[in-house]
Amino acid sequence: MDARFLCVVPLLAAAAGCGGSHEATPPSSKTSAGGSLAAPAPRLDPYKAGVAYARCMRAHGVPHPDPDANGDFHLTPAQDRAMHTATPKQHEAADAACFHLLKGTVSTKPLSRGAQRAALVPLGEVRSCMRGFGYQLGKPIVKNMSRGRAMFGFDKSPPPPHDAQSRRRQHAAQLGCEKSTRLAAKLDAIIKADRGEDR
Repeated sequence: MDARFLCVVPLLAAAAGCGGSHEATPPSSKTSAGGSLAAPAPRLDPYKAGVAYARCMRAHGVPHPDPDANGDFHLTPAQDRAMHTATPKQHEAADAACFHLLKGTVSTKPLSRGAQRAALVPLGEVRSCMRGFGYQLGKPIVKNMSRGRAMFGFDKSPPPPHDAQSRRRQHAAQLGCEKSTRLAAKLDAIIKADRGEDR
Protein backbone atom coordinates (compact mmCIF):
# COMPACT_ATOMS: atom_id res chain seq x y z
CA MET A 1 0.00 0.00 0.00
CA ASP A 2 1.47 3.33 -1.04
CA ALA A 3 -0.13 6.15 0.89
CA ARG A 4 2.78 8.52 0.65
CA PHE A 5 1.14 10.93 -1.78
CA LEU A 6 -0.64 13.46 0.39
CA CYS A 7 0.45 11.59 3.48
CA VAL A 8 -0.39 13.87 6.36
CA VAL A 9 0.80 12.53 9.68
CA PRO A 10 0.07 15.20 12.26
CA LEU A 11 0.95 14.90 15.89
CA LEU A 12 -2.28 15.36 17.73
CA ALA A 13 -2.66 18.19 20.18
CA ALA A 14 -5.73 19.01 22.22
CA ALA A 15 -7.53 18.88 18.93
CA ALA A 16 -5.72 16.97 16.25
CA GLY A 17 -5.67 17.57 12.58
CA CYS A 18 -3.57 18.78 9.72
CA GLY A 19 -4.39 22.43 10.05
CA GLY A 20 -5.74 25.05 12.39
CA SER A 21 -5.10 25.60 16.04
CA HIS A 22 -3.84 22.80 18.21
CA GLU A 23 -3.44 24.76 21.37
CA ALA A 24 -3.96 22.80 24.52
CA THR A 25 -7.03 24.04 26.33
CA PRO A 26 -6.22 24.70 29.97
CA PRO A 27 -8.48 22.93 32.44
CA SER A 28 -11.22 25.02 33.97
CA SER A 29 -10.81 26.14 37.54
CA LYS A 30 -12.10 23.62 40.07
CA THR A 31 -13.21 24.03 43.64
CA SER A 32 -11.11 21.97 46.04
CA ALA A 33 -12.45 20.07 49.03
CA GLY A 34 -11.61 23.06 51.20
CA GLY A 35 -13.73 25.34 49.06
CA SER A 36 -10.92 27.45 47.60
CA LEU A 37 -10.63 28.03 43.88
CA ALA A 38 -7.64 26.22 42.35
CA ALA A 39 -5.65 28.17 39.77
CA PRO A 40 -5.77 26.81 36.21
CA ALA A 41 -2.73 24.94 34.93
CA PRO A 42 -0.29 27.07 32.93
CA ARG A 43 -0.95 27.16 29.20
CA LEU A 44 1.67 25.27 27.20
CA ASP A 45 2.88 26.51 23.83
CA PRO A 46 2.27 23.83 21.14
CA TYR A 47 4.67 25.56 18.73
CA LYS A 48 7.59 25.51 21.18
CA ALA A 49 6.82 21.92 22.10
CA GLY A 50 6.65 20.95 18.42
CA VAL A 51 9.97 22.63 17.63
CA ALA A 52 11.62 20.88 20.56
CA TYR A 53 10.20 17.54 19.41
CA ALA A 54 11.34 18.06 15.81
CA ARG A 55 14.85 19.05 16.91
CA CYS A 56 15.03 16.02 19.18
CA MET A 57 13.91 13.73 16.35
CA ARG A 58 16.58 15.17 14.04
CA ALA A 59 19.20 14.73 16.76
CA HIS A 60 18.22 11.06 16.81
CA GLY A 61 18.67 10.64 13.06
CA VAL A 62 15.13 11.27 11.77
CA PRO A 63 14.85 14.24 9.35
CA HIS A 64 11.67 15.59 10.95
CA PRO A 65 10.37 18.99 9.75
CA ASP A 66 9.51 21.82 12.12
CA PRO A 67 5.85 22.53 12.88
CA ASP A 68 3.84 25.44 11.55
CA ALA A 69 3.01 28.43 13.76
CA ASN A 70 0.21 26.47 15.47
CA GLY A 71 2.48 23.56 16.37
CA ASP A 72 1.02 21.33 13.64
CA PHE A 73 3.11 19.05 11.46
CA HIS A 74 2.22 18.91 7.77
CA LEU A 75 4.36 16.61 5.65
CA THR A 76 4.82 17.55 2.03
CA PRO A 77 5.62 14.66 -0.34
CA ALA A 78 9.30 15.69 -0.28
CA GLN A 79 9.37 15.76 3.53
CA ASP A 80 7.60 12.41 3.67
CA ARG A 81 10.23 10.90 1.35
CA ALA A 82 12.97 12.39 3.53
CA MET A 83 11.35 10.91 6.66
CA HIS A 84 11.38 7.50 4.98
CA THR A 85 15.19 7.62 4.74
CA ALA A 86 15.18 6.68 8.43
CA THR A 87 14.25 3.10 9.24
CA PRO A 88 11.09 2.23 11.22
CA LYS A 89 13.37 1.18 14.08
CA GLN A 90 15.03 4.62 14.06
CA HIS A 91 11.61 6.30 14.06
CA GLU A 92 10.46 4.24 17.02
CA ALA A 93 13.62 4.88 19.02
CA ALA A 94 13.62 8.61 18.28
CA ASP A 95 9.93 8.98 19.10
CA ALA A 96 10.37 7.08 22.36
CA ALA A 97 13.17 9.47 23.31
CA CYS A 98 11.39 12.66 22.20
CA PHE A 99 7.65 12.23 22.75
CA HIS A 100 7.84 13.50 26.34
CA LEU A 101 8.54 16.96 24.92
CA LEU A 102 4.96 17.10 23.62
CA LYS A 103 3.29 16.24 26.91
CA GLY A 104 0.59 18.72 27.80
CA THR A 105 0.04 19.71 24.17
CA VAL A 106 -1.05 16.44 22.61
CA SER A 107 -3.98 14.09 22.84
CA THR A 108 -3.33 10.39 22.45
CA LYS A 109 -7.00 9.57 21.88
CA PRO A 110 -7.54 7.80 18.54
CA LEU A 111 -10.08 9.13 16.05
CA SER A 112 -13.53 7.61 16.33
CA ARG A 113 -14.92 5.60 13.43
CA GLY A 114 -17.37 8.40 12.72
CA ALA A 115 -14.55 10.93 12.43
CA GLN A 116 -12.57 8.60 10.20
CA ARG A 117 -15.58 8.21 7.88
CA ALA A 118 -16.16 11.97 7.86
CA ALA A 119 -12.53 12.61 6.94
CA LEU A 120 -12.89 10.46 3.83
CA VAL A 121 -15.20 13.11 2.32
CA PRO A 122 -12.66 15.96 1.97
CA LEU A 123 -10.03 13.45 0.87
CA GLY A 124 -12.44 12.35 -1.86
CA GLU A 125 -12.76 15.98 -2.95
CA VAL A 126 -8.99 16.20 -3.34
CA ARG A 127 -9.04 12.95 -5.31
CA SER A 128 -11.66 14.38 -7.69
CA CYS A 129 -9.70 17.61 -8.06
CA MET A 130 -6.50 15.72 -8.89
CA ARG A 131 -8.37 13.66 -11.46
CA GLY A 132 -9.22 16.93 -13.19
CA PHE A 133 -5.48 17.51 -13.59
CA GLY A 134 -4.98 14.01 -15.00
CA TYR A 135 -3.63 12.35 -11.83
CA GLN A 136 -5.30 9.17 -10.63
CA LEU A 137 -5.23 8.63 -6.88
CA GLY A 138 -6.38 5.49 -5.12
CA LYS A 139 -9.06 5.10 -2.50
CA PRO A 140 -8.93 7.67 0.34
CA ILE A 141 -7.81 6.18 3.64
CA VAL A 142 -7.68 7.37 7.24
CA LYS A 143 -5.68 5.35 9.71
CA ASN A 144 -5.14 5.73 13.43
CA MET A 145 -1.52 5.40 14.40
CA SER A 146 0.31 5.22 17.70
CA ARG A 147 0.08 7.91 20.39
CA GLY A 148 -2.91 9.69 18.90
CA ARG A 149 -1.46 10.25 15.46
CA ALA A 150 -3.55 9.82 12.35
CA MET A 151 -2.58 9.35 8.72
CA PHE A 152 -4.69 10.79 5.92
CA GLY A 153 -3.93 9.75 2.35
CA PHE A 154 -4.68 7.36 -0.47
CA ASP A 155 -3.97 3.68 -0.95
CA LYS A 156 -2.33 4.36 -4.32
CA SER A 157 -0.62 7.37 -5.76
CA PRO A 158 0.73 8.21 -9.21
CA PRO A 159 4.43 7.46 -9.60
CA PRO A 160 6.64 10.53 -9.25
CA PRO A 161 7.57 11.93 -12.67
CA HIS A 162 11.17 11.57 -13.77
CA ASP A 163 11.73 15.12 -14.99
CA ALA A 164 11.80 18.15 -12.71
CA GLN A 165 9.20 20.13 -14.66
CA SER A 166 6.62 17.34 -14.41
CA ARG A 167 7.36 16.92 -10.70
CA ARG A 168 6.78 20.64 -10.15
CA ARG A 169 3.52 20.44 -12.12
CA GLN A 170 2.31 17.49 -10.05
CA HIS A 171 3.27 19.19 -6.82
CA ALA A 172 1.50 22.40 -7.87
CA ALA A 173 -1.65 20.41 -8.69
CA GLN A 174 -1.56 18.74 -5.29
CA LEU A 175 -1.10 22.01 -3.40
CA GLY A 176 -3.79 23.67 -5.50
CA CYS A 177 -6.26 20.87 -4.82
CA GLU A 178 -5.55 20.85 -1.10
CA LYS A 179 -6.08 24.61 -0.99
CA SER A 180 -9.18 24.79 -3.19
CA THR A 181 -10.92 21.99 -1.27
CA ARG A 182 -9.88 23.48 2.09
CA LEU A 183 -8.58 20.06 3.09
CA ALA A 184 -6.64 21.11 6.19
CA ALA A 185 -9.45 23.23 7.62
CA LYS A 186 -12.06 20.52 7.01
CA LEU A 187 -9.99 17.77 8.58
CA ASP A 188 -9.17 19.99 11.52
CA ALA A 189 -12.86 20.77 12.09
CA ILE A 190 -13.75 17.07 11.96
CA ILE A 191 -11.05 16.16 14.45
CA LYS A 192 -11.80 19.06 16.78
CA ALA A 193 -15.44 17.99 16.88
CA ASP A 194 -14.35 14.42 17.60
CA ARG A 195 -12.16 15.66 20.45
CA GLY A 196 -14.94 17.86 21.83
CA GLU A 197 -12.98 21.01 20.99
CA ASP A 198 -15.62 22.61 18.75
CA ARG A 199 -17.28 24.60 21.48
